[in-house]
Amino acid sequence: MSAETNNLNELRDEIDIIDESLHDLIMRRAHVVTRIKEAKQNSGGAIFWPGREAEVLRRLIKRHHGNFPHGAIVRVWRELISTFVSMQGDFKVAVWVGEDPKYWDIARDHFGSQMLFTSHATPCSVLQAVADGAASAGIVPLPQVDEDPWWPLLGCENDGRQVRICGRLPFLKGGGMRGGQGEALLVADLAPVETGEDGSYLIVESCNPISRSRLTELLTSGGFSPITLISMSNTINMATRETFLIEVEGFVGVKDRRLGKFLDDNTEFDIVRAVGAYPKPLDPES
Repeated sequence: MSAETNNLNELRDEIDIIDESLHDLIMRRAHVVTRIKEAKQNSGGAIFWPGREAEVLRRLIKRHHGNFPHGAIVRVWRELISTFVSMQGDFKVAVWVGEDPKYWDIARDHFGSQMLFTSHATPCSVLQAVADGAASAGIVPLPQVDEDPWWPLLGCENDGRQVRICGRLPFLKGGGMRGGQGEALLVADLAPVETGEDGSYLIVESCNPISRSRLTELLTSGGFSPITLISMSNTINMATRETFLIEVEGFVGVKDRRLGKFLDDNTEFDIVRAVGAYPKPLDPES
């Protein structure tokens, strides 16, 4: 046997040892997840925390080095995380498919091969499935100006449930994702959790017409940093009511003091509510 062949066999043996070590750690993690499941059954804790998942992935990417791609790290851990979530209880994801299969692909990219999915013809149907408890989470498109607005349903209470935005997908773009360049929002009956790098969504309603530039000015004065703004109008009894969905920089919780102050300072608005926050996705260039 040549020295080269002997060296190659030694390297293969080393890989076998590493594989078994990785497998041992996965089984160990599964055991810990089982203990977590038992603890949550006693305390009633949620099994799904997108903010915590984002923090795990950020920490791993930050410490990662070598030529193993970042995208592969995220894919491996997304598969593990989602599988361990499904191990803790009945978990289904409602997906808006419409006429574009990319949202199904985005869902698969994020939640992996072991997750249970249901397809829905409209974003409103996805929100309803989550609100009814038929699904634990949902995938909906990014709101667009020229669409039939579904987003006014966000944050509305339904038998104690409030569906809010809790993620923006994909969490890492590129790397041959099946969803291509598509983006989507993740929704669930969860109160958002601050992760340190976040964006948020607000819904603001006014009983009088107001320009987008004026609203942007008032939001900025109120301590918010608007990114995007989408509006819809309803005319009832000759009165026009404006409803806006605003994406803002940073974290805005449901009890953020700025929300109440905004209403106090601007009497033309009668409703302002935080309807979710998302951990900012990883930058593929970082």
